[in-house]
Amino acid sequence: MRTFALSLKTSLYFCLTVFSFSLVLWLLEDLAGEGALGLPINLPVSSLMAFFPLVTACIFAYAKEKGVGVRNLFKRVIDFSPIRRKVWYLPALLLMPAVMLVSYLFMSLMNYPLPEPDLHLPMIPVFFALFFIGAVGEEAGWMTFVVDPLQQRWSALTTGIVCGAIWAAWHIVPLIQAGHDAAWIVWHGLVTVLLRIIIVWIYNNTGYSVLMAILFHAGANVGFFLFPNYGSHYDPAVTGIILAAIVGIITFFWGFRTLSAYRYVSH
Repeated sequence: MRTFALSLKTSLYFCLTVFSFSLVLWLLEDLAGEGALGLPINLPVSSLMAFFPLVTACIFAYAKEKGVGVRNLFKRVIDFSPIRRKVWYLPALLLMPAVMLVSYLFMSLMNYPLPEPDLHLPMIPVFFALFFIGAVGEEAGWMTFVVDPLQQRWSALTTGIVCGAIWAAWHIVPLIQAGHDAAWIVWHGLVTVLLRIIIVWIYNNTGYSVLMAILFHAGANVGFFLFPNYGSHYDPAVTGIILAAIVGIITFFWGFRTLSAYRYVSH
């Protein structure tokens, strides 16, 4: 259920508004100090910017259709009716944890200095719940006000690249504040773009389900922070290469125009 027919200008204003709101938190980050939220994964105050796409989407939806627009926006978050093929829950929930496992195994074989895993398995549902809430804050905005309008004009692959680049740029300041070097940020930017392409792939194959985008986003963050010990040794270069191969396979089999026209489907 897509609720808005939006112009690219509206998408641009949406992104500028999200960045403007986020700027406030970026400026507050230095005042608040590192790990100010007090969580074991050391989330900074700027991580609260995850809710700004949803806040901005609510503002834009209300401006366009008043309360009906806001209600329709939230309906998309909980609507699972477009998901006709339940098999898509598997890549939505398990693809990124599997990618992170492959990354860990590769790094182990290559003798990367890795600590012994200390996963605290009972914490996984807690992390998923937290990241699910954060994913709602992001995907209700990005999918409705950026991905949908772009796909009305461009291919799905181009849409994923453009939205992914915006998404990656939005994370640059928090990553700098977290102390990552330029090379790490560039590689993680590539990972971010590739993740957005995969999100568009899942989204398009599940009847444009925002809920599935949210589930993948949450599952991806769980995968990152289980690698191992709250993401302490995550290497975006290794993960980026693996994701690039997966995106190549997706593009080959499902086609770059829609990422949903599986070439070997029987008619």
